[in-house]
Amino acid sequence: MEFAKDIGIIIRKIEHILGLSLKIFLVTAIIVILVGVYVANLIYGDNSLYRLQYLQKEKEGLKQEIYSLKQENAKLHKQYLEWTDARR
Repeated sequence: MEFAKDIGIIIRKIEHILGLSLKIFLVTAIIVILVGVYVANLIYGDNSLYRLQYLQKEKEGLKQEIYSLKQENAKLHKQYLEWTDARR
């Protein structure tokens, strides 16, 4: 029973220092920690902002590569048609 009284006194002192009940403080602290972990996961996780930016840059690079390959394909197709006409 002595332990319970000592804990009760300590909890009341902590509540007095914090200005609110220990339960409210712990719930608030847990919520803040969970929100922090969620935000960190958004920024640094597998589906993060960095990953999105990387994929956008890769998309632009692929668009440029597609454009240059289409131009090269058109040039080669023109050469092919010229060669087939020359063989006739």
